[in-house]
Amino acid sequence: MAALPYSRLIAAQGLSDGHRMMIEAVPHGSRVLDVGCASGYLAQRLTERGCTVVGVEPDAAAAESARAYCESVTVGDFERPEIRAALAGPFDAVIIGDVLEHMRDPWAALTAASELLAPGARIVASIPNIAHWSARLTLLCGRFPYAESGLFDATHLRFFTRRSARELAERSGYRVENEQFSRGPLPLLPARAEAAVARLRPELFALQFVLTLRHDA
Repeated sequence: MAALPYSRLIAAQGLSDGHRMMIEAVPHGSRVLDVGCASGYLAQRLTERGCTVVGVEPDAAAAESARAYCESVTVGDFERPEIRAALAGPFDAVIIGDVLEHMRDPWAALTAASELLAPGARIVASIPNIAHWSARLTLLCGRFPYAESGLFDATHLRFFTRRSARELAERSGYRVENEQFSRGPLPLLPARAEAAVARLRPELFALQFVLTLRHDA
């Protein structure tokens, strides 16, 4: 399952900039639904911020680990209506971190998530950028190297650019309230120059887009 490689990656390398952006986008003390909670690495940090977290995760082993940090964890696929119906909303925030690209119909799932939101609540989603310079270079060389994780994760069913990620949100009934960019290292550039270049061309240098979404009923 997709949760296991990513849980191992977090254990080895710690949280990414994208993970920290998502956590910081959730107000302290919120009641949070963590969609695709994996082993609970986001839930752990959210509970440290005074949040109450409910998880949903298709991998039973990962879900069992997440129970240590969650009020409850439902084992199942968020795309299934009966699984969503089992989630005790409403929630002040719904986190969907590196999950939408694994879904068969992320548009329908994101639309359905609005039914779980409390008034004034937000969705925080991170989405990998298939138009990152490293992916473009790889494709230019005629390669599509499937992997356990990253931009060429073999379990990705959908691929998004900055434009199509925003279209996903808007078609699903949301307004993009905030947009952040998680970037990887750029060869031969000092850190300050990396940040400036990444701000200038996020479509090229962002590894992930972190979107804070509001549903305008």
